[in-house]
Amino acid sequence: MRTSKYIAAIGLIISSSAFSLEAQDTILNRSVSVEREYRPVIQDAGKINSVPQVLEPSVVKTPATYSDFNLPLNADYNIHTLAAAELAPEKPNNKEGFARIGLGNYLNTLVDFAYPVINTPDIKLDFSLNHLATFDTKQMHSTTKAALSFDKLFKTFDLYAGVGGGHEYFKYYGDNFNRDSVVDLSNLAVTKGYNTYIEMNPAGVNAPRLFNLNMIAGEPNGETFWRFNSTIGVRSLPLSTDLHYLAEVHYNIFSSLNGLTENNVHTKASFNSPNQKNRMGIDLDMNNMMYNSTGGTQLNFWNNYTVLMLNPYYSIERENWNVRLGLKAAFSFVHGNFINPSADVVAEWKPFPKFLSIYGGLTGDYKVNTLDKIYSENPYLFSGIRVNDTYSPSNLFAGIKLKIVYNLLVDAYVDFRQINNQYFFVNKEYLQVNPALTSNPSADSYLFTDRFNVIYSNATLFKTGVRMAYNYQNTVDVELKGAINNWTVSTEPYAWNKPKYEAELNVGVKINPNLSVSANAYYEGGRFAKLGTLAVPMSDKVDINLGVSYKYNSWLTAFGKINNLINNQFQNFYGYDVQGTNLMIGAAFTF
Repeated sequence: MRTSKYIAAIGLIISSSAFSLEAQDTILNRSVSVEREYRPVIQDAGKINSVPQVLEPSVVKTPATYSDFNLPLNADYNIHTLAAAELAPEKPNNKEGFARIGLGNYLNTLVDFAYPVINTPDIKLDFSLNHLATFDTKQMHSTTKAALSFDKLFKTFDLYAGVGGGHEYFKYYGDNFNRDSVVDLSNLAVTKGYNTYIEMNPAGVNAPRLFNLNMIAGEPNGETFWRFNSTIGVRSLPLSTDLHYLAEVHYNIFSSLNGLTENNVHTKASFNSPNQKNRMGIDLDMNNMMYNSTGGTQLNFWNNYTVLMLNPYYSIERENWNVRLGLKAAFSFVHGNFINPSADVVAEWKPFPKFLSIYGGLTGDYKVNTLDKIYSENPYLFSGIRVNDTYSPSNLFAGIKLKIVYNLLVDAYVDFRQINNQYFFVNKEYLQVNPALTSNPSADSYLFTDRFNVIYSNATLFKTGVRMAYNYQNTVDVELKGAINNWTVSTEPYAWNKPKYEAELNVGVKINPNLSVSANAYYEGGRFAKLGTLAVPMSDKVDINLGVSYKYNSWLTAFGKINNLINNQFQNFYGYDVQGTNLMIGAAFTF
C-alpha cells in the first residue's frame, strides 16, 4: 500500500463475485482450475492512501492457473503488479475468521474484519469490514466500507450475489494560490470579499459562472461521499460445459454531499462456444447512468445517458501460440460520438514455453468515467464535476517475457496509444471581472484553489517499461517495475499531473517461520501542475517504507510499519502535502 498525502480512506463498497478471478491486465479467454478455499483478502497494514480505492470484496480460491495474454501496463494508472503465471496453492487453515487493528501517529487508525458466516463446500456467505483513517486536525480523512458476499456452487454453474456500502469523509486542506504565491482566501475576503470572479474552463455543459470572493472562500471545508452497490450474477464453471457464459447486473450509487448523485446500472454478459479446435464468442457491457444535483450544485452533465459496448471475437489457442481476432465498438447515446470502434487483435508466441514468450497486439478502449471512479482517483475535485468518458481508438503494444534463470521473470514492453478526450487534473482557476485590471492585472486577479477541475485534450502516450519478479524458495520475494511515459498533448505543453518516470521496488524476506520483514520504495518524477499559463514543476515522489511482522502463536501476529521513512514532502496533487514519516503498530487475530 502506498503512502499518501491525503490520508485515506476506504470507501465501503460492496459487491460481488466471490468466485471471480480476473488477471490484472488481461482480457483473453482463460482456462482456470479452481479449488474453493476461503482466505480473506486483506490489504497491507498501516499505509494511508490519499486516493481511496473502491474495492469489491473477494474470496481467493487456490490454486488457479491462467492461460492469458499478458498486456503491458495501462496508461491510466501508475504501476501495476507483475502478472503471475500461477498462484501457488496454500494449505487450508482451520481458523476462518480474521481481524486486524492498528494505531499510529497522526492518529492513523486501521481496522480489518472478515468472517465466513457460511462456509460449506458449495455455499459461501462472507462478511467483511474495513476502516482506514487519519484523524489529524488538518489532514483528516476517514473511509469505512462493509460488504456481504454470497456464492452458491452448482454442478455446472456458479450463482453469486453481493451487497455493500461505504462512507468517506475528508477535509480540503490544500493550499490556494494567486498568480505569484500561496494565498489565504479567508484573509483576502476580509477586504475584497465582494470582488467578482468568473470560473475558467467550466466542466461539462455549463456556461462559465460568476462568483464573488466570499463565495469562493466560503466553500465547505470538508466533503462526504456515500457509496452503495449490489450485484447478482451467474457464470458457467470452467471446463464444465462447452458453452462458457457469464451474466451479471451491478447497481451502484455514488452520492456527494456537496455535489451530484449517480445511479449506475451496469450489465455484463459474455458467451463463447467451441468452433472446431477454436472458440468464438461475444462480450457485452452496458452502463445506464442517471444523475441529479444535491447540495445546490448545478448539474454539469446530462441527466441520463447510456453506453453499450460490444466485442465479438474468434480465439485460436494452441500449445505454443495464441491469437485473438476481434472487434470492439462502444455506442454512446445522448452525448459524445455515437460509435467508437477499435480493433481487438492480440497474439502470443512461446518458442520456448518455459523460458521465452513474445506477445503483441492492436486494441482500443472506451472508459466510462463514473463519479465513483473519478472521485476515487482524485477526491479533491470541485464538487459536482462529472468527467467525460475517454476513448482510445488504437493501442499498439509488443513485449517479451523471459525467464533468465530459475524463478526470475522479466517482462519488457513498449506501448503506444492514441487517446481522445483525455482528462487532466488542474487547480480550479478564477479570473477577476474588472475592466480596470485588463491592462495591468494584480496578483489577486488570478485565483487557483485547492479544488480541482479537469481539462481535456487529444493525446498520445508512448510508454516503455520493464517488470521483474524473483522468488527464492518462498523465502525472498523481489519485484521491480519501471516505466518511461512520453506524452504528446495536442492543446497543452504537458500532461498535467502525469509522471514521466515511475518505478517501484518491493522486497519481502521471511527470516524464519515466525518473523518476516518487508521494504517498499516508490518513485515518480517529471510531473507538472498548471496554474493559468504557468507550468509548475512538482516535487518528485520518493516514498520508502519498511514493515515487520511477528507470528506469536497460531492465532496472534504483531506488525509494525514505518511509512515515508525519509520524510519526503511530495504532493500527489498540487497544494496537498503528504504525511511525513509515520509509524503504525498493531496486531492481527485469526479465530
